[in-house]
Amino acid sequence: MFTNTEVITIFHKTVKNRLAVWEKHLFYGVYWENSSGQSESNKGMTESNQILCIIPEKSLKGFIPCKDDFICLGDVDEHGSLTVMEVKDFRYGSGKVRHIEVTAK
Repeated sequence: MFTNTEVITIFHKTVKNRLAVWEKHLFYGVYWENSSGQSESNKGMTESNQILCIIPEKSLKGFIPCKDDFICLGDVDEHGSLTVMEVKDFRYGSGKVRHIEVTAK
């Protein structure tokens, strides 16, 4: 599987003692793709910036990202502004291509 990024960070929100706690999860050897575009509608021009991240099965280590988690490029200590919008599970077939696809905005 083709990869172009050493590490990404995903922050997952949990609740402990009625307080929000962000758990940090690192994933190594992933594919990260930025895409941006513009479209015109009757409301004017709108921009769409989106991230596609492919995480190989061997990098999951017991945690699968969820919708509304935060995702960042690199090993960071504070979450950024990219929110996970969709997670697709492709962990079937040949062991060389099993992966999770994460889409974020």
